[in-house]
Amino acid sequence: MAPKVVLITGASGGIGLATAVLLAKHSDKYKVIATARTPSAIQDVASGNNFSVKKLDVTDDAMIKEVVESVIKEYGRLDVLINNAGFGTYFSVEQLDLKSHQALFDTNYFGMVRMIQAVLPHMRAAHSGHIINITSLVGFQGMPFSDAYSASKFAVEGLSEAMAPTLSKFGISVSIVEPGPVATNFTARAQGDMAASDTPKDDIYTPMMEGFFATVRKGFADIPGVRQTSEEVADVLLKVVEDPKPHLRYQTSAFVEKQAKAKFLDATGDQQVQQQLKSFP
Repeated sequence: MAPKVVLITGASGGIGLATAVLLAKHSDKYKVIATARTPSAIQDVASGNNFSVKKLDVTDDAMIKEVVESVIKEYGRLDVLINNAGFGTYFSVEQLDLKSHQALFDTNYFGMVRMIQAVLPHMRAAHSGHIINITSLVGFQGMPFSDAYSASKFAVEGLSEAMAPTLSKFGISVSIVEPGPVATNFTARAQGDMAASDTPKDDIYTPMMEGFFATVRKGFADIPGVRQTSEEVADVLLKVVEDPKPHLRYQTSAFVEKQAKAKFLDATGDQQVQQQLKSFP
């Protein structure tokens, strides 16, 4: 069989880049196109690992159309879309202004919608395809002070659940991949956004936030295997891509799987709220 054509968004680093590198090692199975807003940043990695790079901003409709059409023209099809582009913030809903909230959704949620709408006509015509959406532990279990980020990932989970049955009628699979804490620059960027914000540093939420995350970090440090590397998450993504009958949901670690089971068994949601409250100072 001809190698599957895989398009990955948000591959400038972290999970996206690690996945591109891993899939490209199986060149007999996959032709990988990694996209990034600054492709020059990963061009050397791509050249040494046998995958292509294209410039793409998932908030730009014209650029998305151009990239998808160029992939179809070059390879004749598109088999797998991995929606990985996204970023997060650490603010309460009251702290984060509406413009910033909307900008986060424009990338994390609407960016995925744009990509899915662009590839679906081609996948439907081929009566095959696999759409893989990267969400998060906080995409099914909201975490204090990641209000907007959690909301955007919840939205992606809802979108994925809703469209999966319909798209299966066209031979297209939909999967959600849910990582927990991952050692990337994600947290550093979110903390940088906090430091650069206009939010008063003596506001009522800041000490609560600092105490909460200090408790969470200590708790994670005490549990083996909680914090994963990008490469470990990429290993899971390889299994998802290779799965002949893909599931709707995949957790990337035993820790996340445990949280998912607890979430879906707690019909009232009260246990989750009480558990989160234990992390406040």
